[in-house]
Amino acid sequence: MTDPQPAVTTPDANSGRGAKPTDAWVLLLPPGWARFPTGEGQQRALDAAVEEVVARALPDSLPRDRAEPYRHMLRDELHKNLAAARDAGTGAVYLPTEPMEGVHIPASIAEIEVVSDAGTDPLQIVTSILGDGYEESELVELDGRPGVRVVHTEHQMKRDEDWPELSTRQVLYAVSRDEKDGEWLVLSFSTVWNSTATERLAEALVFFFDAVMTTFRWAGPGTNLLNLPDRSVPGSV
Repeated sequence: MTDPQPAVTTPDANSGRGAKPTDAWVLLLPPGWARFPTGEGQQRALDAAVEEVVARALPDSLPRDRAEPYRHMLRDELHKNLAAARDAGTGAVYLPTEPMEGVHIPASIAEIEVVSDAGTDPLQIVTSILGDGYEESELVELDGRPGVRVVHTEHQMKRDEDWPELSTRQVLYAVSRDEKDGEWLVLSFSTVWNSTATERLAEALVFFFDAVMTTFRWAGPGTNLLNLPDRSVPGSV
């Protein structure tokens, strides 16, 4: 099996400007996934991420007159798909940009920073989330910080008249970054299906996301990233 990509970091992970361990974070993804920064002031970084994917999919070794129209199409499609996330205030989106063993992966991960009431005990907030009626909910700990994992499924979703009805499953991890300032990080995974076969794939992708979350580490000042999981854990280095 091909080794996972290097750790994916937030823009400030190596800037030295942070003051707390939770000012930045990393996680590992398998080959074929890419992180697209969509937050405010990240347009240049987003353009660079898109160009990296385009260059990998359609390298310069291809005849320019044949490849260039497809490069434009791929750029436009990526920017179109990421525009809604940017407008919604999402900090970053992780997308599969290559098939996995010939299968296109119907999934995405959104990275969102939110703020609750400053000074509130994070366990109080987590407890309130657990009581919100999700089909699955549990307390979790991400690299020493309290959080919650919840699952929500919807059926008979329809994007527009040209698309069939779909089912969608969202798996969301919310973890406290700083109770003093009320800062939280949310990582939200979504997958879709419309048949028994694709539902099995969606179920496998939920296990994949949970495995990815085992590699999550804070990467701000004072942290040590040498404690990432070993190669025996799916999605680790």
